[in-house]
Amino acid sequence: MSKELREMLARLDSMKGEVRSLLSEDKADEAEKRMNDVRALQKKIEVQKSLENEDRGGLGLGGEQQLGGGNGIESREDAELENEYRQVFLKGLRRKNISSEERSIITEYEKRAVMHEGGATGQADGDSSLIVPQDIQTRIQEVTRQFVDLSQYVTVENVTALSGSRVIEADAEFTPFPVVEEYAEIQLIDNPKFRPLSYKVVKRGGILPLTNELLADSDQNVIRYVSQWIGKKSVATRNSLVLNQLNTLTKTAMADFDAVRTAINVTLDPAIALSSLILTNQDGFNYLDGLKDANGRYLLQDDITRPGGKMIKGKQVVVVNNRLLASDTVGGTAPIVVGNLKELIVLFSRKFYELASTKEGGDAFKRDTTDLRALMRDDIKTWDSKAAVFGNLDITPTV
Repeated sequence: MSKELREMLARLDSMKGEVRSLLSEDKADEAEKRMNDVRALQKKIEVQKSLENEDRGGLGLGGEQQLGGGNGIESREDAELENEYRQVFLKGLRRKNISSEERSIITEYEKRAVMHEGGATGQADGDSSLIVPQDIQTRIQEVTRQFVDLSQYVTVENVTALSGSRVIEADAEFTPFPVVEEYAEIQLIDNPKFRPLSYKVVKRGGILPLTNELLADSDQNVIRYVSQWIGKKSVATRNSLVLNQLNTLTKTAMADFDAVRTAINVTLDPAIALSSLILTNQDGFNYLDGLKDANGRYLLQDDITRPGGKMIKGKQVVVVNNRLLASDTVGGTAPIVVGNLKELIVLFSRKFYELASTKEGGDAFKRDTTDLRALMRDDIKTWDSKAAVFGNLDITPTV
């Protein structure tokens, strides 16, 4: 949609408002005259739409000229709209009034759907119903990748409802098809067994005081500051969810690394073992880092697919801070999880951030700040409890 068309639509909304106002004042004749202007503008809008469709005909996907590559398929109009919407979003964040023309930009941006991960809810003075712009969403994701985000190792399912259920097949032994003789009747076979898995996303959030001096600064500084805060908080939140879910597993004592090998080779299903990883804390990693084979070579190897990453026996090693996944210092054990976490855990996510701001509520007025409230909605469930083994690995030095 071109800027001209958006301006026409904004004028149309304004004119319809005038008609409603005249009707409420019992000025039917004046309202009818103004309606003639509305009808004329509607015809002009239809012609403008047809003209723009003709101009875009045959140029790329969906009749729009494509720019760039990869997953970012967008037209020149999309790029222009993204830039305009970002300016409106920042006005809303700064709690400035939004004009009728800017509201048409909001409406068009929401229709375009580049399916955004974010949402924002503002105040009554202008910054209402603003979703987080796609480029800011990208910045938030870049921040999350700077940390160990455990949600990348589990299955994340984006949902649109606040609650729901899934049906999963129960693990069972499969019997082969029986032999069928010629002209013999084909017998019934055992039916698959299913069980329901329900979810209900939970709202979590926090408040970030933004100094009004920061909001008066450049757009880039505001975006960077907010993106950093949301990115760090979202990683901390999801890591907590994943680790809490892992701690619901039954703990298994592991005297040495041979016990870990047994978990991979015997306890786990072979299909699960092939795609499994090893998750541990700093103490567990230090133990693994000192393991050697019969020839004195270290078992821990560099993962050429991940710069700085490590592997052991072909299994990716993921390390988290001791503060997040604590060792048992009395028992001399470190936690170690072996398995396929994507088969073990599913994280149901609304996949957006809701943002609202105030200068009067809470302590904002006393501090001369604008308080930004960020909310996210997730739920986490165990999908297949047999897809991983949680061990307490003995890391006491051997004499």
